[in-house]
Amino acid sequence: MTDARAEGLPLGGTGLTCAAYLDFLAEEYLGGYLRAGGAAVRFVVPGDEAVSRRWHDGLASVAAAAGYVHVPVDAAQTKVHMIDHVYAAVARSVDWDGLVAWTLTAAWRDIGLPAPAGDDGAAGSSVAAVATHHGVDPREAARSIRRQLEATLLHDTGLVREFRVAVLRLCQADLGTGEVTDEEQAAVRAWLRVEPVGMRALKSASLYARVGRHNARAVLVSLAAWMQRTAGTGLVLDVDLGRLALARRPPVAERTGIYYTKATILDAYEVLRQLVDATDQLRGVLVAVAIPPELVTDDARGLPAYSALQLRVVDEVRDRRRANPFAALVRLETRLEVAA
Repeated sequence: MTDARAEGLPLGGTGLTCAAYLDFLAEEYLGGYLRAGGAAVRFVVPGDEAVSRRWHDGLASVAAAAGYVHVPVDAAQTKVHMIDHVYAAVARSVDWDGLVAWTLTAAWRDIGLPAPAGDDGAAGSSVAAVATHHGVDPREAARSIRRQLEATLLHDTGLVREFRVAVLRLCQADLGTGEVTDEEQAAVRAWLRVEPVGMRALKSASLYARVGRHNARAVLVSLAAWMQRTAGTGLVLDVDLGRLALARRPPVAERTGIYYTKATILDAYEVLRQLVDATDQLRGVLVAVAIPPELVTDDARGLPAYSALQLRVVDEVRDRRRANPFAALVRLETRLEVAA
């Protein structure tokens, strides 16, 4: 048998072209698996900056074409070692009004009172609009829709409690029954988007703690499940870890964005490890993590520094000549770990 090391073959396997892998993701994941409620975390290793740009642009394009919400998360701009900052990036990209409208439309339909369509094609989901359209007592319509929302939201154990309450409050505000004030509605929106908000207004809406590192992952899981269930759409989280490879900060005058110490890098890997382990809970989510080639083998700042993630990502058995697009880590137009 010929020794692979003597031939200089890549010990980590060969790479795919960027276009080929994007086509694969669009067909195998975005086209069916995620839409049916599946989830995946995949790591890609772009060969150079040009490949990296094509990867991120291409991923945004295929996500939009499939109707998914594409959320770019650049480690240079977002603190990826803090899950609440990652969730905030997602929450600020979500069309909350659209999701609430979907939820209310489905709820009215389920109780046999379909919401009327307005002149612009949008459904009029307020109690007054529905009651007038169907000629029913507004008080009875309000009771019916409240029971339906409580059954579908408050009793849904697949969503974390705080998220259930927040979504219910937004739905109640759109019903126009006066149960939720404008101040409470604004506070709930700010809570969901991890924006500054006073605790007094939150407590009035039955929310008693802000989104932070202790609960952000559960809220993210709930948001993804709600998106997939109501609108039938999904989430593509496009994470770029390029900044983690920068070992030394530039002079103060040249610094831009966020820089990472060894400790914060390990925290970032732990956030990703938790997302990998949460794939059975996530619904309709693709987390695509772009990692520079040097971080695949760097013992100080790369995956080897955090074996809990490395063991979940790097295959122990690989074909040196044929790329496996289903692998957790895929190389794009590059070859790594070539033995001398």
